[in-house]
Amino acid sequence: MKALIVGVKYYNMSYDIDKSLDELVELCKACNIEVAKKVVQNLDKINPSLYLGTGKVQEIKNDLDDIDIVIFDEELSPLQVKNLTDILDIEVTDRTDLILRIFEVRAQSKEAKLQVEIAKGQYLLPRLAGMKEHLYSQQGGFGFRGSGEKQIELDRRLIANQITQAKRQLAKIVKQRQTQRRKRKDNELPVIALVGYTNSGKSTLLNAFCNNSSKHVLQKNMLFATLQTATRYIEINKCPCLMSDTVGFINRLPHQLIDAFRSTLEEVLEADLLIHVVDASNENYDQCIETTNQVLKELGIKDTPMIYAYNKIDLNKYGLVIPKEPYVFISAKEHIGLDQLEKNISAILFKDYAIYQLNIPYQDGEVFKYLHQHCLVLESEYLENSIYMKISAHPGFIVRYKQYLLEN
Repeated sequence: MKALIVGVKYYNMSYDIDKSLDELVELCKACNIEVAKKVVQNLDKINPSLYLGTGKVQEIKNDLDDIDIVIFDEELSPLQVKNLTDILDIEVTDRTDLILRIFEVRAQSKEAKLQVEIAKGQYLLPRLAGMKEHLYSQQGGFGFRGSGEKQIELDRRLIANQITQAKRQLAKIVKQRQTQRRKRKDNELPVIALVGYTNSGKSTLLNAFCNNSSKHVLQKNMLFATLQTATRYIEINKCPCLMSDTVGFINRLPHQLIDAFRSTLEEVLEADLLIHVVDASNENYDQCIETTNQVLKELGIKDTPMIYAYNKIDLNKYGLVIPKEPYVFISAKEHIGLDQLEKNISAILFKDYAIYQLNIPYQDGEVFKYLHQHCLVLESEYLENSIYMKISAHPGFIVRYKQYLLEN
């Protein structure tokens, strides 16, 4: 499939049009669409009915030889889709639709598939009038529906019902996820969430910290390889933790997807520390950082500590990067700089930890086992009637075990 992509450069726009169109080309590649032509128009403001000027639309219409689809770099309104489709007599779509198509193909889990179904339905519902094949086709018949009801009304009702059913199914899965999250919280292990732009290397970093190869997540050099949260047990300087990989963000991430994936992104809301993974080889790294931070702000994240991990330094393109504090330069793929990242994590997560000595009677062996799994054990010794332990732990954690504490 060959595409003509379209962008508009207008006054006071919030992003760089050339960089955005380059990203649109990558989105097309992810959908197996070949970009054959590119059109950019300078306007004072967006045309509310056609997005472009009428003259430019006619130019495009005369330049559609061997073109199968016209793709706009910004999300089109339902009216714009309808008018452009009528004039160009070809499939017209936008950046948001491309992202939804990628998500639809990549979604693997039941939860991700439902989230994509909801987002896609919310996007399509107001745009049905622009879909040529369904436009005003008549459907005869009798009954409550009434004779001559338009196919477009049937489609709207069908999509609305699909959204409702998907939301019900998703609510059940979200409830299960919340239960799993509560259990993890009861385990009292610190949670580290990896956030960042799509294809910045979050999954690769999670795998680098995860010693159990059977627990590795998919890592691949493509947009949106990860569409669901994966949480793994890891150790930071021998201290047990949980690390969560999350869906990557992108410039102008469709609001339908933010809403649909909000349950997945709740992992980020409850994290004790965020590691913002940045592709240091990307010349637009600063815009990627700004995009991610904006989405985090929309999710309501304000005071969670964050470390900037400038990744992919093995590509040797990070010389001009001006890092944000606190930061570390790493290569998750080549395991470069991970020791320093561990030190930075420890300095934040374990800054309030202290050393405690405990004496655990043998009859309380479950306590000894639990502490072994959830604390950094510095020393242990089996005595005649009990087990001596020296551990590093948070003061709030140790309160429930005060009956076992020894005087330091």
